[in-house]
Amino acid sequence: MNVLSFSRARNNRDGPDAGFVTTDTDNRRLYRFALQFDMDDKTWATEIWAYSSKDAEDRVAAMRRSLTMCGQLYGEVEA
Repeated sequence: MNVLSFSRARNNRDGPDAGFVTTDTDNRRLYRFALQFDMDDKTWATEIWAYSSKDAEDRVAAMRRSLTMCGQLYGEVEA
């Protein structure tokens, strides 16, 4: 995954596209953040939802301390 950063001067919009913002059950805004890691001489990527850049950094720190694999996913059921 390549993450491109654009300066505010070049970006006329006030925020991210709609697909990169959602709300939680308390109607607080969540934003998608990209994560990247290296393994076996390759770069891999995933994403998380967080309330802010600081919250995303805190979540990554928590993952470093306690992340475990739960199992393979086979499907998804809409709630």
